[in-house]
Amino acid sequence: MWNTLKLCKYSFLLLLLLVPDARAKEVDLPLTLDYKLLTSLIVREAFPGKNNSAAIVGRPGECTYLGISDPRFSSVGNNVRLEMKMVIRLGTEVAGQCMVPVEWQGYLSLTQQPIFDSRTFTLSFQTIDSSLSTLSHQPAKIANFLWEFAKPQVTQHLNRVRLNLAPPVRDMRDFLAPLFHEQARQATQAMLDSLHGGRLTVTKDSVVVELQAEVEEVQTPIEESGKTITPAERKKLVQLWETWDVFLVRLISLLASEPLTREDQLLLADVLLDTRYAFTAALEEPDMEKDFVRMQFIKVWRTLAPLFRRQLYAKSSPNTLGYLAFFTAADALLVLDQMGPTLGVEISQQGLLRLASMLTGKETSLPYGMSIDPGLRKLLQLPPVETPTPSKDDDDIQEIDLPSGKEESDPFSRVFDFFFAPVYAVEAPQIASILEWRVPEDDTVAYVERVRTVLAEASSTVLAKQELPENLHGMFQTMIVAMAWQESCFRQFIAKGNKLTFLLSYNQTSVGIMQVNERVWRGIYEPKKLRWDIRYNAQAGCEIAELYLSRYVLQGKTTVPGVKAGILPGIVYAMYNGGPGQYEKYLAREKSNKTFPTDKSFAEKLQWVEKKDWEQISDCLGGG
Repeated sequence: MWNTLKLCKYSFLLLLLLVPDARAKEVDLPLTLDYKLLTSLIVREAFPGKNNSAAIVGRPGECTYLGISDPRFSSVGNNVRLEMKMVIRLGTEVAGQCMVPVEWQGYLSLTQQPIFDSRTFTLSFQTIDSSLSTLSHQPAKIANFLWEFAKPQVTQHLNRVRLNLAPPVRDMRDFLAPLFHEQARQATQAMLDSLHGGRLTVTKDSVVVELQAEVEEVQTPIEESGKTITPAERKKLVQLWETWDVFLVRLISLLASEPLTREDQLLLADVLLDTRYAFTAALEEPDMEKDFVRMQFIKVWRTLAPLFRRQLYAKSSPNTLGYLAFFTAADALLVLDQMGPTLGVEISQQGLLRLASMLTGKETSLPYGMSIDPGLRKLLQLPPVETPTPSKDDDDIQEIDLPSGKEESDPFSRVFDFFFAPVYAVEAPQIASILEWRVPEDDTVAYVERVRTVLAEASSTVLAKQELPENLHGMFQTMIVAMAWQESCFRQFIAKGNKLTFLLSYNQTSVGIMQVNERVWRGIYEPKKLRWDIRYNAQAGCEIAELYLSRYVLQGKTTVPGVKAGILPGIVYAMYNGGPGQYEKYLAREKSNKTFPTDKSFAEKLQWVEKKDWEQISDCLGGG
């Protein structure tokens, strides 16, 4: 019996050593109130009048009047400073006349201590000091009786302010709840239920309230390395990424509607293009990461958060609390993501929809469409399109029937097919204009000459509209021909039996003679025209190449310091294939003499174009 008890005792001790410590640990989720946001919130609460004003006593123009306007928050040590314009007017009204009025205008500056109520999630301010200055911001003194009249009235008005932060906290909870693995749902709910206010910190840029929660570690299943995702999982992941892409465009469009510096424009364009290029690269992998979207979200938010705060808080908006909820939820996701597998955070379509609703202040949808977005073209400084064509069901047409010999000799048959065959809508390109770009089975010389003419016209059109230095025009036109050779071997279409279809890349993303990536350039070019109009495809490729050369490589200069002019085409082609991030990577490859096979192949095509060695194209084009 004694031995049995000893065995149980030691077994229990061993169990304590082997079982992970289940004690909860505390996590801080920041609720950051930028001073512009704080100003916007207090305007809504305490300055409801025209031009952000408040009439505390009387009305403007009356004999006795006290008014404040244009509040601005900033930091002062461990407290905040609230500065506002103040107007005081005191007189005696006799028989409808204001007798001996005394008036003062200037600025009132209050030093205030922010106080956060962790029970009600409200933020208030206690005034602890004050000072006055003239309209030119010089120290000012006013008659004691004026200040004795104004000071208690203003401080009492502002001390009553209570900023209710419960709605953004609630929105954050609602956003986070469904983002965790099923095994962690109970622990997640316990964490969210334990959320309470913690330390309040005043920084140079903001007031930060640390929302604290108790997190119990949960052992989530570890994915087997090298495990292949199922086709159903892959399809679901693609759909999730499409929702994420629409959400990202919404964010960028919201920012792009405001004046931006050149650096800010480039940053937004970089993020959009690099995110899309990364996804198309992931599509080529047999095993996509299941948390691919989450990783992209985290990376994008770390990059864009400062710009988002600066831009969105710079303007007054009825949805200020929605912005705060969005930022708080996104910041919380970053914190929880750093905890690793403790909770297993996932991004979901429902989560993205909740975030979008926070930004818009209403329920919204995120449909993945292919119509042109004029805002994106403007952001990328591409020429505007006069009447963007909405995407329709017939954008999905994959092939057309090749006419038989009888039909080729019968013009009426061709016209009949154009108007009545189900493959085309009335606005689709003429059948004849498509068939003329079939690669001939025998003599390709005339075909190559016609393609070169199309490329020359497209590059000349782009050069006329953009501002590329004239000394680079020849290089640009040569580069475009080499790119078309490298990308498609001068082909817009290929024949498959008795069918004709547009040239489609092996990963099902890029089309036509310039292999324009439809996912990367979604909203910027029309898919139907990219697929079925060789001239439109060629011009799109020229615009993209010019964009990379002018905005990313040259950046307004005629030369690039430290970069040989001879490698400019290689840099542009690397970016054309892999996005803005390839700029530095290509330079590193060139410097270490470790260029990719595609780099070498393109350089070879460039030499052939420069030497007009068109016979080389027969290697890939000769058989049609």
